[in-house]
Amino acid sequence: MAVNIDTVYQSVLALANKEQRGYITPLEFNLMASKAQRNIFEQYFYDINKFNKMPGNSTEFSDMLYILEEKLAPFKINDAALTGTPTYTDDFEVDISGWSITGGVNGSVSHVAPASANSYNGGIKILQNANGASISAREDVGTLAAGKTYKISWTVIDAVEPSSYSVIVYDTSGGVLVNTVYEVETGNFSLTFKADSSTDHIVEFQNNDTTDANKYITIGEVKIEEVDNATLASNVYRLGDVSWTKSGAAYPTVAPEVTANQIKKYNVSPLARPTSSNPTYVRTGETSIKLYPTPSSTDTVTYSYVKTPSDPYWGYVVVPNSSGGNEYPLYNAASSTNFELHESEEDTLVNKILEYAGVIMKQPDVVQYGSTKNNEEFQKENS
Repeated sequence: MAVNIDTVYQSVLALANKEQRGYITPLEFNLMASKAQRNIFEQYFYDINKFNKMPGNSTEFSDMLYILEEKLAPFKINDAALTGTPTYTDDFEVDISGWSITGGVNGSVSHVAPASANSYNGGIKILQNANGASISAREDVGTLAAGKTYKISWTVIDAVEPSSYSVIVYDTSGGVLVNTVYEVETGNFSLTFKADSSTDHIVEFQNNDTTDANKYITIGEVKIEEVDNATLASNVYRLGDVSWTKSGAAYPTVAPEVTANQIKKYNVSPLARPTSSNPTYVRTGETSIKLYPTPSSTDTVTYSYVKTPSDPYWGYVVVPNSSGGNEYPLYNAASSTNFELHESEEDTLVNKILEYAGVIMKQPDVVQYGSTKNNEEFQKENS
């Protein structure tokens, strides 16, 4: 579970303002919260390196490496495709124009406007009326290039669970490229497919429930990106393995990283030159790599990484003071973003933010309190 940001904010206020030292504004807190989360998160990697050099613990749930891996688990992304700029995207923030209904007598398709109830995500709601046939929403996503691989991603933001739903991709010539059935659960999903022709392509989301009335699924942002085997995600914090699966191979080959100077030497050597069975890559930028040799259109390249934590944010609305005083901020959960760290980090977050707050308020005792508590946590974890 994530750490609730309001719980941390109220704890910091109570401890820092115990003797009326001063008030920490939401803007100040949000800046300190982001810095504290990044500081704790970065320390995980140094701790893993440290505990790797120490004897392990046979008790599973008290082994420090196990604990650290568990804390990092929500940030690990596996088997991601290397994709470039999206060729199509629709976040349904305004309307569902362009989307048409198929099987209209069997239900309805409607726009779900962003609101606090759906964390301000727009969506397209596909409702079944149990008339014995499925109902779906589809959209022409434009021309795709024949032979190229694409990734379609979407979000399920709400559902009164139908039996299942399908994602279908086909071109205007009638060729079905994808027809995949999914169990209904909220979250982010994706699949890859190869375009057969350079024509317009259609994406369709189908509610497969044909017997139960009022079963619906609400699809959030839909995006299509070309798999270019070069572009990393924008939220890569630590890049892991890059894997290359040659067409027809049962298992992938891990491609090691080399420097730009090394690849120049390898390419002129008949023995060391990279092949699809012995590939490699060069990091060419913050969010890009170059593979050697160039993958064929039938090869599959994926990578794993640790993502950057989302910045926490204590959202609020300004309300008048009923006693006639100044307006004050009131916590608004709908516009807030909780810490993504493991719930065990709540005390560490409070203590670290207190250190920063003491500097802002010029209160050495607050700095000392936060520092002392953090040192106690450190000693406990390393004893």
